[in-house]
Amino acid sequence: MQIYIDESGSFVSAPTLGSWNVVVAVATPESARSTIERSVKALKLAVATSLSNELKLNDISEGRYISFLESLSRTNLLLFATATDAGYNVPDRIARHQKIQVEKVRENIPRMLYEGGRQGVQQLANQLEVISPQLYAQLVCQVDLLYDVVGRSINYFAQRVPGTLTEFRWRIDQKNTSKTTYEDAFEKIAPLLLQTRSIREPGIRVEGFDYRRMAAYEFENGQPPDYLAEEYGIHVENVLNIQKLIRGNLKFEDSKQSYGIQVADLLASGLRKCLRGKFQDNNAVAVALGRLMLQNKQGKYPIHLISFAEQEGQVDPVASKAIKVMQRHCRPMLRDM
Repeated sequence: MQIYIDESGSFVSAPTLGSWNVVVAVATPESARSTIERSVKALKLAVATSLSNELKLNDISEGRYISFLESLSRTNLLLFATATDAGYNVPDRIARHQKIQVEKVRENIPRMLYEGGRQGVQQLANQLEVISPQLYAQLVCQVDLLYDVVGRSINYFAQRVPGTLTEFRWRIDQKNTSKTTYEDAFEKIAPLLLQTRSIREPGIRVEGFDYRRMAAYEFENGQPPDYLAEEYGIHVENVLNIQKLIRGNLKFEDSKQSYGIQVADLLASGLRKCLRGKFQDNNAVAVALGRLMLQNKQGKYPIHLISFAEQEGQVDPVASKAIKVMQRHCRPMLRDM
């Protein structure tokens, strides 16, 4: 499976509600990559630009953008997204959330058997502690996104294209020629946070789906490490080794060299614009975006919404309307037999 990740928005706290920031993942079987590349090339030719140029949303008419989304919906591409309204994300609330997470990481230091492990966890906590509030908010959204991709895409493709689950190739938009502090922190922190969450919230497996290609990502002998039972009293089965699944093939790539990341960029910016109600026919764009999304559990939107407010706030009416349209048009999880 190819997974391309990009974001739209600065994740800086905003004075007004409706200030949406999003991070998206585009998950697709390797077999669909050439079809997706053809859709991007056709879009570039339609706007009379060089194939080597990287298109941005503002370069494309609304009609062409909808047509582009419709062409993607004819492939096995899946769009996952996590969004946060920066109007709710007051800096001191983010700081409190960050402090709690750092404390949770440090609680694990005494449990490490070896000095190297203790030092590694300490360094992880230190790194998590010093990133800025806006980057911490982005990190939380990206970690949530990755967990969602793993959870839902596996069950989708296990029914339809199980060979997709043989390998997971994560490609994230690289912002500079050299790795940034955030990218370095993300690469180290995200797999650990994801593994912790996967133990607390094990993924669902459905009898009859084909998960055989995922054997390489399961813990040896099908059992998670002994310390889960000894230290936490947790007894679980079929827990994925998510650290291996993420770290095995994760790279930061220049978007100019990757059609997949270019698609993720166009979907991220389009989704953010749609949540803010900035398209002339916002409903039509919401329908087209929804057709790329995957049905979630009952009562949950296909997009994950994250807020750092102490109490859950209401989604602004414009975004709420768009999300509900997307939900009505998203792809079913279960395949028709």
